[in-house]
Amino acid sequence: MVEIINFRKVEKGTLKGFFTVKLPKISLEIRDCSLHAKDGRFWVGLPARPYDKEDGSQGWAYIVRWVDKKVYEHFQKEVLEALQLDQGKEDNQD
Repeated sequence: MVEIINFRKVEKGTLKGFFTVKLPKISLEIRDCSLHAKDGRFWVGLPARPYDKEDGSQGWAYIVRWVDKKVYEHFQKEVLEALQLDQGKEDNQD
């Protein structure tokens, strides 16, 4: 189970917002995760830092990553489900 903390809405390209993921079982918070959407598909970005590419453009290097693809896919699914629940709660409070 994951919890979503401090969702901050941002609309810029595919970016829809930033948030913290809390993993209570292992007592871990992952700050500055990002929610992205394009063509009806959603995905979660892990924290990253910018760097300058050789061609002068900006790239992003992940600070943490899931080594196991199945674990990564499970994390994505859990976070996206938690975001929908969290957003539903916010909608009901208005």
